[in-house]
Amino acid sequence: MKTRKVEQKRDQKKNYNTKKNREITKKHKVKSEHKIRRVKLSQERNRFHRLAKIFCVMAGLCCLLAVPAMAQAPEKNGYIADKPLETYVHDTVKGDLYYSVGSSYYSGKVYPGDVYSVTHNVDLPEGATVKFARLYNYWTWSAEGVTGRYPEMKLSFNGKELTPEKEYSDRKGWGIYDYPTGTWAYNVTDLVSGSGTYSTEIGNTGPEASFVCIDGVGLLIVYTDANGKDIEYWINEGADELNSQMDENGNPLYYATPNETVCEMLKPTLQLPVRSATLWTIAQSGNWKDSNLLVNDQKFSGITNGEPYPDLDTDTRDITDCLKSGENSILFQDIGDYVVPSGAFLVIETDPQAKAQASEETSGKSEETGKTQDTSGAEAKNTPGFGFGYTFALLTGGKLVAGHRHKKG
Repeated sequence: MKTRKVEQKRDQKKNYNTKKNREITKKHKVKSEHKIRRVKLSQERNRFHRLAKIFCVMAGLCCLLAVPAMAQAPEKNGYIADKPLETYVHDTVKGDLYYSVGSSYYSGKVYPGDVYSVTHNVDLPEGATVKFARLYNYWTWSAEGVTGRYPEMKLSFNGKELTPEKEYSDRKGWGIYDYPTGTWAYNVTDLVSGSGTYSTEIGNTGPEASFVCIDGVGLLIVYTDANGKDIEYWINEGADELNSQMDENGNPLYYATPNETVCEMLKPTLQLPVRSATLWTIAQSGNWKDSNLLVNDQKFSGITNGEPYPDLDTDTRDITDCLKSGENSILFQDIGDYVVPSGAFLVIETDPQAKAQASEETSGKSEETGKTQDTSGAEAKNTPGFGFGYTFALLTGGKLVAGHRHKKG
């Protein structure tokens, strides 16, 4: 009996301990689950914070990228057409025009100590005489480090160092990559005697960290020739930096639309008819086939097609059928990326006989008109009764008629 009670107590104690252990285990389990839940919440919170930070960084980058589109347009934007080409000379001659970029090529960055070299092999008609010769240094992307600056260059032509007669330049004027570009023109008339090989060397004489890129060198010669053509010519030169590039939504990336990037190249006043008209268009850094040449109401696309090479386009074409008597308009329109119109040469072949005949006809009409006016005046003065008495009679009669009509009404 006693033994049974002891066993019952032992069993009760055991059950109590088991129950207690279960309760303790349950509490530990609850605590563990709570702890695990807290860890998971903490991890989720950390993950959320990380995602929030990433989102903030991305949003910030998007804002930075969107700033150019949302920001106010610069006060002065060099990418808009604002520097029409200037007329160096307009004249007539019996002869022709020669233009070539010789062995030119794109230099890349020219640092102090580097030399850019070009040769021109000139072939003029036998007996031709040079009227004038002009050398063009087409340069771009001039800077010191990452800051744009105008270049310092030394140019030698056939071993003789020259100073530019005229310097043309343009630059973006705002933001990053505000690097100027330009055309420097040199008078080489005394150094070009006729056909032959002529060499040009260009060096950078700026500070150590400075650089400039050379797009090429052009040699222009106007010559007389007893067996040549009777021509009238215009030589226009300059540098007008243009950029009307758009984003995928059709918004201008650099605050300039194609309607604002139209450079005026020439405005010649002509008297038709003419035998022919040839236009040279020189553009730096183009190679964008969408750009247009506009001659009065005619449009030529593909004006900068990368010929003879992408960094210095030279387009030569006949525009005879596009011209009219009076003032003509010849424009360059940039559509798309960066380009710099730098020269326009127009050569009109005239017909001396037709021109003389037109002048005589104009003179004859003027004389006939003058005589007719004089005769009319004489006849009027000699008409019978054309005097004070006749005039008085007319005025009196007119008043009487008017009075009669008034009374009748």
